[in-house]
Amino acid sequence: MRVLVLTQVLVYPADAGPKIKTLQVLRHLATHHQVVYCTFIRSIKEIPYVEELGGIACCCRVSTVPIERSRASDIRFLLESLVTGDSFLLRRDDCNVMRSIVSQLLYEELIDVLHVDQLNMMRFVPAGWSGTVILDEHNAVWQVVERLRKGTRNPISRWFLGREARLIRKLEGTACQRSQVVLAVSEQDKQALQEVAGESVSIKVVPITVDVKSFDAIWGARNPQPDRLLTIGTMFWPPNSEGVIWWLRNGYESLRAICPDLIYDIVGPRPPRALQALAKRCKGINLRGYIADVVPFWTSATALVVPLLSGGGVRVKILEAMAMGLPVISTTIGCEGLAVRNGEHLLVADTPDAFVNACVMLLQDRELTHHLALNARRLVLERYDAQVALQALNDVYEEVVVYRTFES
Repeated sequence: MRVLVLTQVLVYPADAGPKIKTLQVLRHLATHHQVVYCTFIRSIKEIPYVEELGGIACCCRVSTVPIERSRASDIRFLLESLVTGDSFLLRRDDCNVMRSIVSQLLYEELIDVLHVDQLNMMRFVPAGWSGTVILDEHNAVWQVVERLRKGTRNPISRWFLGREARLIRKLEGTACQRSQVVLAVSEQDKQALQEVAGESVSIKVVPITVDVKSFDAIWGARNPQPDRLLTIGTMFWPPNSEGVIWWLRNGYESLRAICPDLIYDIVGPRPPRALQALAKRCKGINLRGYIADVVPFWTSATALVVPLLSGGGVRVKILEAMAMGLPVISTTIGCEGLAVRNGEHLLVADTPDAFVNACVMLLQDRELTHHLALNARRLVLERYDAQVALQALNDVYEEVVVYRTFES
């Protein structure tokens, strides 16, 4: 079949969880179908990567649409959303040029299936198009926003996030109903999407995957340094920074009193000001920002800490850490959607005191870290390696073929 994949961000280089997830899907689809890829690009710096992507992902055509976010445009989209009753979070990526390009590609490339990566891109599916639409949801967006609302104390933010959650519930439900198939990354996300879409909508679980073989070199090269913790992720994504701030305010100093030589590396682009201020006040913290080559951090850390309080979907960084033998400490929400067991594959802690205790255990007990690392890697090989887990995507596309044959 001829498949058009739409994404909100360029998937290469795969330096963030959503990019890693989508690049795996893109490559997999390209081994079975003819794939055309269309995406937004955020900067002229991405243009060289666009030229490389055709070969890396085996796409037969790559089209891009420049888009730029700014404070001025955000204010305009916010005012428009208030006037029109639309979601600000979805409206700020609205783009008529993208609509035109998508319509052009559907016509010129004789597309059979439109594979829409994330809710934001559903706006660009032409209303009159009669082909198959697959909506690939990285998370239940309405649930992410609702969890953020519950976690904020600022009354204005709470009102705004409550409004967004209500609007996105409706828009996400409609988007799911517009699709022939919706893909969820976990059973938990499937239930959250079914809640807004209705029981009649077909929702299939296709796990987030990693290429385990690509981490073999790191697995063999790991040389954990004493008392070294790591958090890695996009720090401008509110759930990530929210969780790190919570941990620094409520538990980090207690841990450092027990482990005075502790070094905590926080890696990820554009940390908010509140996190920057906290990092300056706390000893032993290295707020690194964006790092192109994160391998030295993966190899030297004793454990990955994931202090997540909100969000949705599945944390790719946990899967990567497990694939390379780096033990993980996470909140329940942080490891949500993964088939992991506390004490067998990782340590789960949901309070500051529990988080401190879990960190101390991994920093001081080498036998435990070895036990968790082996079990976690075995789990990833069995359930989350791309060669295994993406068979579920093959099954979805086989059903699409049957559906199209029946309809014709």
